[in-house]
Amino acid sequence: MPYIVFKGITRSDDPIFDIVNPLPKDSKRLDIPDNFMISSLLFAIPFALLCFLAMIWKTYMNSYFPFNKFIIPLGIILGFLCTFIHEFLHALPYPKDQAAYIGFIPKGLIFYMKCAAPLRRNRFILMSLLPVILGMIPLAIFLIFPARWTTLNTIMWIMAVMGLISPAPDYMNVYYVLKDVPADASIQDGENGLYWYQD
Repeated sequence: MPYIVFKGITRSDDPIFDIVNPLPKDSKRLDIPDNFMISSLLFAIPFALLCFLAMIWKTYMNSYFPFNKFIIPLGIILGFLCTFIHEFLHALPYPKDQAAYIGFIPKGLIFYMKCAAPLRRNRFILMSLLPVILGMIPLAIFLIFPARWTTLNTIMWIMAVMGLISPAPDYMNVYYVLKDVPADASIQDGENGLYWYQD
């Protein structure tokens, strides 16, 4: 695990975003759509459907709607706070001799984890998908516990939705990495996005 630097609230022009390691001459830019956030929403659709199907299934199986509308704000707050854990999980696969910066940019409501170190392709995929556990665990709890435990079910379902939809940009990164990057390649941040190269 790298050395974690919690930056907290960060300006979008903070110097840490300019930190990049030199890239080999044969590096190739990962071809990701320019309208990154909008394009990534397509990758969230299956996970949103999964959560709603889980809600429908649990309601049908128990003939009881397992939701408490008064608890919704608490679920949203907890899901929002888990975003910092999301970014922390992204940092875990990076080398221990590197620094990983974690913070929040109010302009655009963007949470981030920034580390300049390269990762091998499969490790990059692991890094990208680790935060999915923040959605899968609450979804499993929602499905397992009794329908009449509406407070727990409401919190877990909302956290599952937020935990599975928020990695949409990560899902998209993984898609393009699997599509375009050889298994023996390394991936790292560059000045204009993600780059890959073979050692």
